[in-house]
Amino acid sequence: MRRERLRPAYTTDELQELYDIPHDSSRWRDHEVRVATTIALARGVAELSDGATAGFGYRVADLSCGDGRIARGVSRTAILGDFAPGYPITGPLEETLRQIDPVDLYICSETLEHLDDPAIVLELIRDRTANLVLSTPLEAWNDHGNPEHYWAWDREAVERMLDAAGFSTLAFCGLDLRAGWSPYYFGIWALR
Repeated sequence: MRRERLRPAYTTDELQELYDIPHDSSRWRDHEVRVATTIALARGVAELSDGATAGFGYRVADLSCGDGRIARGVSRTAILGDFAPGYPITGPLEETLRQIDPVDLYICSETLEHLDDPAIVLELIRDRTANLVLSTPLEAWNDHGNPEHYWAWDREAVERMLDAAGFSTLAFCGLDLRAGWSPYYFGIWALR
């Protein structure tokens, strides 16, 4: 197991400058593939959950949604928010998670590596959802070029945090795009 801090936390003012607009996943080819894979896994979780059909009474939330494509790909009525302005719910996850009622599925895509204390946020998410779909880069030890990432870790380190928060894995997908056109190997989990 390996978990490595890449940089110290930013101040609130620095974060507001860094995240002045929501992330647009269509700007990077590797994100397009990761988004499509994450949507497929999230739809599978929705279909398995108590016979619920995604989009019809199935409550989905993503409060670090960027452009919102993943949550909208699962439910037309998803609860969306972000640190960046532009959504009804804005601000740090540590605050915004407390603002929503429990949901059937929470999407946490490419967020953990941006958080000062990801373990605390996972515990807050656990209190708000029955299921979780999570993605994060794995083994990005030299990811010093992306100023937004606080953490690098391997699969075991992420799973240890998930276990500690009370989640159990339904499925894992490793999406390794490093040999082609991406610096990232993404881990994508479906959890209950």
